[in-house]
Amino acid sequence: MTERDAFSLRVPRHLRQQFAAGAREMLPLSVGGAVFGLAMGALIAASGMPLWAAGIGTVLINAGAAQLALIDLVVKGAPWIIILATVAVVQARFALYSAALAPVYKVFPRRWRFALAFLLTDQAAAFEKHFTPLIPDPVRRRWFFLGGASLFAGLAIVGTLVGILVGPVIPASWQIGFIVPLMFLAIILRTVSDRPGIMAAVIAAAVAVISRDLPYGSNVIVATVAGIAVTRLVAPASWYRGAPTGEEAEPREGAP
Repeated sequence: MTERDAFSLRVPRHLRQQFAAGAREMLPLSVGGAVFGLAMGALIAASGMPLWAAGIGTVLINAGAAQLALIDLVVKGAPWIIILATVAVVQARFALYSAALAPVYKVFPRRWRFALAFLLTDQAAAFEKHFTPLIPDPVRRRWFFLGGASLFAGLAIVGTLVGILVGPVIPASWQIGFIVPLMFLAIILRTVSDRPGIMAAVIAAAVAVISRDLPYGSNVIVATVAGIAVTRLVAPASWYRGAPTGEEAEPREGAP
């Protein structure tokens, strides 16, 4: 490990400032993530899942939406094929995030790619796509990303673990489930600004509403596939190449 290794405690001040700036930018969404985590943890505990398994899964997998869909379908007695298909479709969005962020991450050292991929959430993906063209220096950019992604993932994980251990600390009258669409709405309003993106969001929302009577929430699958398929047919190929990356040369491995 070198003196200026990326994960050393001796990080230059300007990079610590980038980390803090990223955390500040992500703070509003992170508060919502923590509250959602509390509700999710209580729901997991009430589902009868072993607490040790729930705790390990919460720390190792950033998949709140998939967990929510899985628990809801299990409680409703949905067939396993529906459960697996729904979770697979819900999580398939991370393949799209990976494709969009690949040009951004390719200028980072391998250890940074692994770390940021582990912390990747819907909010972090939108956050990183939005700020990439605003921070051209890849070293400053990755510390900025780390600050935002680690804050959101950390608060969401802590909130979920507290919810698992303590139970329903949030009154049911708060209608906490509405936080999920609110967080996704915040992402959409901040990042969807071009015609293909708007088209995908509108088509998926319309199909989800029209097919809302499909059993076991399978309208989510239909809406997702419809939004992707229609947009793929009409959007130019350049739309799928991801955000601009700024610097093209990968920094040396010893740089923070």
